[in-house]
Amino acid sequence: MRSAFCCCLLILAAVATAKAADAKTPAFAYSSSGSCIASALGFTSKLEPINAGVSWRITFNAVGSADGNGQVTETGQSVDSASFGVGPRMHSPAASAYKDTFTLTVVGPDGNGSSALHLGTMTGTFTAGPHKGVSFTISELELKGWVGANGAGIYGSSEVPVVQSVSLANGIKFQRICTMLTVSTSGLQ
Repeated sequence: MRSAFCCCLLILAAVATAKAADAKTPAFAYSSSGSCIASALGFTSKLEPINAGVSWRITFNAVGSADGNGQVTETGQSVDSASFGVGPRMHSPAASAYKDTFTLTVVGPDGNGSSALHLGTMTGTFTAGPHKGVSFTISELELKGWVGANGAGIYGSSEVPVVQSVSLANGIKFQRICTMLTVSTSGLQ
């Protein structure tokens, strides 16, 4: 049986004063939420699950912080739906909690005021749910964002949907495409 989870990916904020030549990222805290479609068999070139019967939806909420060296730690919770579509149901609904770490790099801002946030490979462990104690990795991602008038950065999905690879230490592997719903930051200096 395929199972899932979600790690918040999609996160973070940059700084109004960050410059491309200044590789230092200020320390900050954030919260984020989003939604993903996960597929045990991957996605077609049209970004549709290869078999919707082994696909499911993941929603998540997370909080975290980044230090001045771009090292991020976060904790989150996710809820997985049952698999949907035509075909055998291969995924049961479940809730999970997790902790993960990754590195980030801020590039920009560019001419239109937007920045790119590159999230490195995430590594973490489930702290509750059907995979409690199982470690995982999630492939890297880049998000686009803008700094608001109050200095808080808001980042969302990249311009083109990104298919990420997820691997659990117990042998489960799947792909996912996520959409960032909200990101709030604090502590930007």
